[in-house]
Amino acid sequence: MVIKIMLNKNYNLKYLHWDTNYFGVKSGRVDIKGILNQNEKKEIIDFFSEFKFITISNENNTNENNIWIGNNTNAFLTDLNVQFEKKLEHALHYEDKNITIMNSMAKNEDILNIAKKSFRYSRFFNDFNLPEIKSKNIYHYWTECAFENEYKYFAIAKRESLVVGYLLFSLVKENIIIELIAVDENYIGRKIGKSLIKSIEMFAKKSNIKKIKVGTQADNVKAIQFYCANGFKYKGCKSVYHLWNK
Repeated sequence: MVIKIMLNKNYNLKYLHWDTNYFGVKSGRVDIKGILNQNEKKEIIDFFSEFKFITISNENNTNENNIWIGNNTNAFLTDLNVQFEKKLEHALHYEDKNITIMNSMAKNEDILNIAKKSFRYSRFFNDFNLPEIKSKNIYHYWTECAFENEYKYFAIAKRESLVVGYLLFSLVKENIIIELIAVDENYIGRKIGKSLIKSIEMFAKKSNIKKIKVGTQADNVKAIQFYCANGFKYKGCKSVYHLWNK
């Protein structure tokens, strides 16, 4: 859950309720969308003072903003996030009877077990100021928080009645945003991930949604290869910093 505090054409300032509760420190976020003027820089610096832990996202990896962050804060780079997009322009005909899509889904331990074992890349893993156990379990908790939530959708893949993979997504401004995708380690290489993508494409078609968007870490080469192989196109990248106030 994110509570917005201030919006500006060049930046957004947010109080991060979810992060605050999970990590136990008052957390905020700055999304920088354009080149900042002096007044905007001052407003952002003032905003920093309200929080212990701040995430700074330079949305277009703009050089001027990277230099300003480096020269005026103690923030450190934790992620270069690569953005992909797929436009659904052609007729789609795909059905996998072993995949189900639903929202407000009840808690499922099989899915949580997959989440606990699957993720190897995260900006949180690169921040040694965060408790290791919290960073390690963040995607497990992220998945758990999505259960029984009408705004979160799960695509669940089963083989022989076993849950072997899932894709968590949300709908934002008529786009599908992929949040997480994971496959049981015993079923990797069996095109489960591809089937999950194709299934949400069919869901998008039926819902009159034209785009699917996703972001992943630049060092997660397998994920980048996966999205490219499934028709996603590179749209840009953003640099993400963490700032800790003493």
